[in-house]
Amino acid sequence: MTTGASSGGPKPGLWTRMSVSKGNLVQLAGLVLGALLMVIAANFRAAEVVRVVLMLGGFLIIYDCCHAISHWVIGRLVGIRFRGYGVRGTDHPEAYPPGIRQLMSAMPFFTAMTQKESMSTASPTAKALMFAAGETGTTVISLLAALYAWQSGIPGGGILFWVMVVWNVVATVATTVTPKGDYAKAIRALRAG
Repeated sequence: MTTGASSGGPKPGLWTRMSVSKGNLVQLAGLVLGALLMVIAANFRAAEVVRVVLMLGGFLIIYDCCHAISHWVIGRLVGIRFRGYGVRGTDHPEAYPPGIRQLMSAMPFFTAMTQKESMSTASPTAKALMFAAGETGTTVISLLAALYAWQSGIPGGGILFWVMVVWNVVATVATTVTPKGDYAKAIRALRAG
């Protein structure tokens, strides 16, 4: 999430930029594609490995496409304007253990780029809600997707669900204590008000 304010060190460079409308369209298309892959995995009578691959592919696409658009949806609801989206690896690779760090740095994550003047005039509560929306949206949507995988009988769906429960607990703590984390930014915004 680019805000114009320093939030704990340099960010990795963007691989590409896109307008708000194009970014929203790409992310919404990704969410639909990911959901479709999971529905196919739930209903496709094929080898278990094929169903697992479809589930994991769909899940990763959903996971990748829900964070930045959550910032945008809540940000717009509270009056914050955005100048576009960027795509890059994770903003905070240091928060991940080796192995996962390299994966998260190589995955194409969307980042919502706010307008500096809009952020400077936004209330502390509006800023906090917009910052918290990304991690909250990721947690809720990824848990719902994993729950669907489990409840629809996709092989490995139960494992995916419980891995995501643990993952999201760790992510919540990490984004609260890591200066660049969304919840840490939300807390700072509230304290600054």
